[in-house]
Amino acid sequence: MWTSWKFWAVWVIVLGLIILLAFGFTTDPKKVPSPLMGRPAPDFQVDELNGEQKFSLSEFKGIPIVLNFWASWCAECRTEAVILENFFQKYGVNNKQLVMIGIAIQDSPKNAKAFARHFGKTYLLGLDDDAGNIALDYGIYGVPETFFIDPEGNIFHKTIGMVTKELMEQKFKPFLQ
Repeated sequence: MWTSWKFWAVWVIVLGLIILLAFGFTTDPKKVPSPLMGRPAPDFQVDELNGEQKFSLSEFKGIPIVLNFWASWCAECRTEAVILENFFQKYGVNNKQLVMIGIAIQDSPKNAKAFARHFGKTYLLGLDDDAGNIALDYGIYGVPETFFIDPEGNIFHKTIGMVTKELMEQKFKPFLQ
């Protein structure tokens, strides 16, 4: 049995799988870079959540953009909603130094609107279609996920999980006055 090549081949395969799994479990998925980094942000057109108008990402070229994917059922999105709204109030409303867009995914219009109303979201909000085409274009696999887009329309940072005020201030510092 010990001299059989089949015995050793099975053990090599088993050991290889154990090593592969061990490496996978030690890799933080939040640190995996997006293949979209440094590339143009995929354009989309979506209906405003609280209105009948449509907007597209491309109409905001020339100004930095925060693109946040969220859902009403997401616990981390509740804390993040306050951070995003405060950042928008500071730099987007009066100063018009950036645009903030929130796209609700895997959500109903009723729940998304209630969430937005509860957390006082005043920036542009849309709801992804039933197929999740916008989320698919951005490679979203969970919420929240946030993309930072420069004035030329290129993605320069992606955060998986909740953003912080400090992170947003640091990443947008080159574009804000």
